[in-house]
Amino acid sequence: MPSEESQAHYTEELKLIPSDIFYLYYDRRVLDGEISRIDKMPFGGLTRSDLGVPLKNHYYLCMQKPFKFHPEVDTLFCGIMTKDPDGWLVLHQEVSQDNQEVFEKRLKRAGCDLSRIVFLKQQPHHRLLALYREAAVVLDSYPAGGDTTTREVIEMSKPLVTLPARLLGGRWSLGYLSNIGLKEDTKRALIASTPEEYVDLAVQLGTDDTLREAVEADLRECSSNLFHREEAVAAWQEMFLEISPYQQCQEGSENEVVLHEEL
Repeated sequence: MPSEESQAHYTEELKLIPSDIFYLYYDRRVLDGEISRIDKMPFGGLTRSDLGVPLKNHYYLCMQKPFKFHPEVDTLFCGIMTKDPDGWLVLHQEVSQDNQEVFEKRLKRAGCDLSRIVFLKQQPHHRLLALYREAAVVLDSYPAGGDTTTREVIEMSKPLVTLPARLLGGRWSLGYLSNIGLKEDTKRALIASTPEEYVDLAVQLGTDDTLREAVEADLRECSSNLFHREEAVAAWQEMFLEISPYQQCQEGSENEVVLHEEL
């Protein structure tokens, strides 16, 4: 909607956001008027010591928002830690201290070694990308999985292990990984069919450097296929035409478009 027309639809005063904000990392200070624009923040120079993650051991990363941490995922996280005693887990910290205590009790009850878990607060976007880069494996949450997160991880060419759920919210990662031209071996290394396989795949990638490098190379080769897909535009168009309450004229027809008669 043109910015000059937007105010008519709101009682609140709208503020114009610079056009470059949407492909740079988000900062609430822009909306609050504390800064006028956002500069792109490089992350290439950030080290593990800057990020607050283990300096030597490899780590498995899941920075999905805590509300996605259904108790079903506890056994997956803890299973990975049990099978890989050298691995650490880096998770998103709860905002509420009370909720954080509940979450830690859940993980301990599920068998996790809390001394090998790092909880991080919400990160600025450039630091989040650095966390992906440094991780051995990125873990998809379950049953609500990643969407934007998955796209970013693929673009970073990092392995992401997913367990597709029954509903759409848990199948975005499956869709992305299945449609960018990855080798069958790569897809088998990333897409689990059972909770047990999810744990096994994560640990295999975390502990086998040769396998992980092969998967990363394939992701690097295919990641560009995720973007600018004309067939996606055509699929949306076809779907909207199919559900439209209006009959569509055949090409060259002089008939008017009419509303479907209600049954």
